[in-house]
Amino acid sequence: MAGFAVFLLLNTMGYLPWSFWLDAIALWPLLVMSAGIRIAFDRTRAPWIVLAGPLLILGGLAWFASGARPGPPPGPWEPETLSRPEGVERVELDARLVGARLRLAAAADLPAGRLVDGGSIASHEATRLEVDTDGGLARVHLQGGERHGVVFLPRPREQWDLRLPAELPLRLRIAGAGVGGRFDLTAGALEGMRTEGVFIGVDARLPAPRQDTEIQMNGVFNSLNLTVPEGTPVRVHGAGIPFNAVDRGVKGVEGRPGYNVQVQGIFSAVDVHTDRGIPPEPPPVLASPPPSAPAGRPPAEAPAPPSPPERPRPEAPPPAAPPAG
Repeated sequence: MAGFAVFLLLNTMGYLPWSFWLDAIALWPLLVMSAGIRIAFDRTRAPWIVLAGPLLILGGLAWFASGARPGPPPGPWEPETLSRPEGVERVELDARLVGARLRLAAAADLPAGRLVDGGSIASHEATRLEVDTDGGLARVHLQGGERHGVVFLPRPREQWDLRLPAELPLRLRIAGAGVGGRFDLTAGALEGMRTEGVFIGVDARLPAPRQDTEIQMNGVFNSLNLTVPEGTPVRVHGAGIPFNAVDRGVKGVEGRPGYNVQVQGIFSAVDVHTDRGIPPEPPPVLASPPPSAPAGRPPAEAPAPPSPPERPRPEAPPPAAPPAG
């Protein structure tokens, strides 16, 4: 317990990221080894040997904390794109992943007609990225690769790096186990976010909202690290110590829209920071890009604006008469 508290202290002080615990899941066989050592030596003439079990676990955590973590798979990045359906006004991303890392950004420079742009390193062929529409809502479904056999092993993990249009309001749902997410949504508008599962760590940079926005974190052993502009209120609700390590948020400017964080679960952590580098006002509403012209037809040229009427020139005064004499 004292050893685990040391690593949790490193998390809360910022020396060790909360995502450390996502990688430490791979050390679960050490728990079995520690239990075996205790059973074998607890009632012998050398009961002190049972201390080797906790030392083995803490040594493995220290090894991971020093940077010896499983790296990304060596395979090349595969392009991941989705075309933008006509009439889309909002987008919802539903990601279901296991042992994966997801980077997400709201971008204003996506190619015309593109809803999702990015790439992935996936170690399974069962991964899929697809979209369906419901009126003006586009639902993007991200399904990670299926895991067979023992789930949590020190193996290469999936990585996804995706960009969505900044002009479309976004809603997020992340579900699964052992998921690490880094989101930069400061250029867009977030309508809501929900995480549910176990060992899900999200580090999100958020813009100033246009209205009060709800963020939900459900499950066990999860972490949520939020960075918001100065002046944006963040209110965190849910059980605190001893069940969770919860930062109650920032007060912000009274009367401004903010984020309401709902924590449902145990052994989870919420941390809230402010950053002056994020604009304190909501991002401007960007106009949707015009639809591309059909193939074989050149785009219509805009009519030239009428030229202003020519102003009459003043007549030159008559020459002065020469002096007499």
